[in-house]
Amino acid sequence: MVALHGVTGAATVFRRLASRLPDFRLVAPDLRGHGLSPKDPPWDLSAHLRDVRETLDGAGIARAPFIGFSFGGRLAMELLAAERSRVEKLVLFDPAIQFDPKGVMARTAELLEDTSWGSAEEAIESRVASGNAPYSPREHWELWAEGLVTGADGRFRLPFSRPAAITIYSELATPPPPFDSLRIPTLLIVGAESRLVTPTQRERYKYDLGDYLEIATVRARHNVIADAADEVGAAVKAFLAR
Repeated sequence: MVALHGVTGAATVFRRLASRLPDFRLVAPDLRGHGLSPKDPPWDLSAHLRDVRETLDGAGIARAPFIGFSFGGRLAMELLAAERSRVEKLVLFDPAIQFDPKGVMARTAELLEDTSWGSAEEAIESRVASGNAPYSPREHWELWAEGLVTGADGRFRLPFSRPAAITIYSELATPPPPFDSLRIPTLLIVGAESRLVTPTQRERYKYDLGDYLEIATVRARHNVIADAADEVGAAVKAFLAR
């Protein structure tokens, strides 16, 4: 199973999910500009698609189920529309299908700030206090903190390129592939307290996919893995078994 993470994230976001899907080999690459992958441009959707194809070919994966979280969901949708034969089933975790221009501006403005922490413990406490994933156990953020990198100033930061992330947000202002080009078995998992997938997007997706689309809502905000790993893992396992 191939898993694609979101903007400013890394493949490590899937660690708690992997332990709940022991029957699957989870292949989760760091996307360009994130984690341990090269930070070199370009960072647009077409470049990320080329990278995913190269990763699949290098790993000898011709066809597999895909999981996409946030931007990873949009990227998986793009891959499905371009190369249907590669995607066996699709699982979307609160996907960033398309952002409105105001949303893009707000997110890119946040990235212009240099967020850093004096220690891993400070980073963990900051994330717990933020309420971004209010139902997540401390274990999630302890695993998250293992991926932080230390800068020349000795401070801890997330391992991503800000120019890359800003470019991706800009790409998310563009329309997604037509939903009727994505007609394969699909599981959409959304956070009950997340507004990322709009009612209009959900209804249009359901209209065009019909019985191909299953929708599950979990007690979570956007980061459904952080907030509801057990429920998400069980839903994915049941979906893939059908």
